[in-house]
Amino acid sequence: METDIRHQIAILIRLQEAELEIRKIKHALSQVDSRTAELDSQLNEYTAAVENSQTRIRELTQRSRTLESELQTIQSRVAKSQEKSRSIKTNKEYQSALKEIEDLGSMASKIEDEVLTGLEQIEGAQKELEGHQARLQAQAGLIRAEKQSVLQESQETAAKLEHMETAAEQISGQVSSDILALYRRVQAKKADGVAIVSATASVCRGCHVNIPPQMYNELQRVDRLKNCPNCERIIYWKDEENRSE
Repeated sequence: METDIRHQIAILIRLQEAELEIRKIKHALSQVDSRTAELDSQLNEYTAAVENSQTRIRELTQRSRTLESELQTIQSRVAKSQEKSRSIKTNKEYQSALKEIEDLGSMASKIEDEVLTGLEQIEGAQKELEGHQARLQAQAGLIRAEKQSVLQESQETAAKLEHMETAAEQISGQVSSDILALYRRVQAKKADGVAIVSATASVCRGCHVNIPPQMYNELQRVDRLKNCPNCERIIYWKDEENRSE
């Protein structure tokens, strides 16, 4: 019986090692989507910066063209008013014409200032665009390469997961049904998935609480499985003189 229990414990330890590795692999795979989404977000951020600058340049250019068109219209009106003023007979009409020319000139001056400001804004937006394009060019390749690396690694990890799950299934098939059922019940209660731990020097290595002396003595006989009275994990005696599992 002792040999059989020892054998079952050894299998449980191997099963737990395999299943803990499976948990790690699944966690790693769960991070793939968020990591690739983060990389996509970074690339989109650089791309959006370029597109926003391009949109701003188009808007500023269109605004500049509109102002230039307005300026040409006003200048044409000024020319007509000046031409008209030369044929005016009365002083009142002449003063009115001068006032109109003056007002139009003021409007033209204001628009000219706006045109100059717009040209400066376009020049600044062009420089900003060049900066965004340079950053996109520098980072796009790196980001795409890193994403490809993440996806390649995830494929390799998925293959490893399949191998480990097959191994765990084979190992679990070597455990007696009652002992496996006990292991699963304990495992289901543990967030870390650790259901079986060693006990050395009268201490459970799962919760680090002392085991009652009588139970520890019984544990060393290895004639039946026991649970830690504190954490309820399956515990097995580990010879202090031989620390290897």
